[in-house]
Amino acid sequence: MATFLLSAFADEASEMLDGQIAALKRNDLHCIEPRNINGGPTLRKTDEELFAIRKQLDDAGITVPSFGSPIGKWQITEDFEPQLADFRRALRVCEILGTKRMRMFSYYLDRTQMKEYRNEILRRLSVMLEEGERAGIKLCHENEGEIYGQNPEDVADILTSLPGLRAVYDPANFVWCKQDPVKGLDVSIGSMEYMHIKDAAQDGSEIMMVPAGTGDGRIKEVLQRVDKTFDREIVLTLEPHLYVSDSYKKFDGRGMKHRFHFETADEAFDYGVNSLKKVLAEIGHPIVGGRG
Repeated sequence: MATFLLSAFADEASEMLDGQIAALKRNDLHCIEPRNINGGPTLRKTDEELFAIRKQLDDAGITVPSFGSPIGKWQITEDFEPQLADFRRALRVCEILGTKRMRMFSYYLDRTQMKEYRNEILRRLSVMLEEGERAGIKLCHENEGEIYGQNPEDVADILTSLPGLRAVYDPANFVWCKQDPVKGLDVSIGSMEYMHIKDAAQDGSEIMMVPAGTGDGRIKEVLQRVDKTFDREIVLTLEPHLYVSDSYKKFDGRGMKHRFHFETADEAFDYGVNSLKKVLAEIGHPIVGGRG
């Protein structure tokens, strides 16, 4: 039986760290996956700013199970050296924030370029994987639209080719790409480090973002299987995507559509947390202090 530890992309509640901490505490969560803090990407913060962020989180009793980095959200046709510099900076962010995990991606490319660039994608990922291992940081690949690892077959190729790479399984991203989230779980579960929790549903010709457990991500089924598979802690990072503010759109340009409409980011965030807690209760995981 797994122990589910609840974390969150709290930038969906507030741009500012004060607001993010307030949203976490209001929902009895004690973990954060930093992505954007105080109006900008965490990756772009100076050491001084990161140490201040770390202190504020420590003082609030909030830990960082993983860094929600944008590493790998790059064009494969662009030069690797600047990308490698960003990656090394991300390792430093992990060090300062006190986490041993970093989520990452596997390069934007046109789907017609798959065969042409597969080997180069794997080469670049292997370079970063080796440096991450030396630094003591687990690199965790997230399945995502428009990157190499957007469908189950490509995720399987990446994880098989790079056995040291871990998986961040995101069921909604498979739905977004019109892929079967359970097939995605099949290829990911052997390498799974942790999960992102968001849900999506087909609505006519469109994909709509919906609360966890109400869409086609089959989140209850997925969590039941994960619960039976693992006898260890599994981090569930909430990424509800039920409210995307204008400020957040500059970091995420997918133009997501929402079936539910909320007046404020806080309201949407709280609803997202409670939706996941409801699913966990249904599979027999009472919530205590952010833990299942």
